[in-house]
Amino acid sequence: MREQNPPIWRFLVPNSFTAASMLLGLASVAMSATGRFELAAWMVMWGVLLDKADGSAARLLKASSRFGAEFDSFADFIAFGVAPAALYYFKLESLALPSGIGKSLLLATTGLYVLAVAVRLARFNISEPPHGDRFFYGLPTTLMGALLAGFFLTWDKYGLGIGMLRMTPLVLFLAGLAMVSNIRIPKMKNRETLAGNIFQYGNVAGAYILGPLMLFPEYLFALPLTYMVWGVTICMLNPLPEEEDADDEVIHA
Repeated sequence: MREQNPPIWRFLVPNSFTAASMLLGLASVAMSATGRFELAAWMVMWGVLLDKADGSAARLLKASSRFGAEFDSFADFIAFGVAPAALYYFKLESLALPSGIGKSLLLATTGLYVLAVAVRLARFNISEPPHGDRFFYGLPTTLMGALLAGFFLTWDKYGLGIGMLRMTPLVLFLAGLAMVSNIRIPKMKNRETLAGNIFQYGNVAGAYILGPLMLFPEYLFALPLTYMVWGVTICMLNPLPEEEDADDEVIHA
């Protein structure tokens, strides 16, 4: 029998994680604007961990709600849209890399990236794509936030040179395109084997340990990168039947 009036604390727990993710996104923008770029990137990464935690808490406590879904979208827009764009924009500006046309291009691509995040999240709220319980359509905003933050932290840790950052406009453009595309990628589910589950959830546990400790950003970058490459490759090698694929114009975030 369905519970008529679940206790309010059930909803407070996941929504508190969402609120914290939103505030971290805002704090990340402030850190980027004041030149504290490493901390700004870590704040985006912490937002990724909180975003995953709020969904897990909502399912565990049976506290999913329409409000929670909308609130989560607002938080994702700030934490994985505005914050990463601000991180790369202010970093490049601090290095005096963009000038003239280059600066205009950087402004345009950061704006397009943020717009792509907004479009993806808005379409997610109104769409029900085929097999949406199994696949994301287009790369998720949370995954993109982890990739951009993880790359920046790895670049900063190893001093990889400013040449790689010069590619930021192209990277942000491609990232935005990937989010609003119909590229399929599998959702994280329980695996069929014990070894697969141990490997998958062991890496998740590792991220939740290393992230708060601000350790091994290269590992935290490798995780979403591997998941993206593996997931997209698997889906490309195993296309849906044509009659199922015909309706894949809608995106799921």
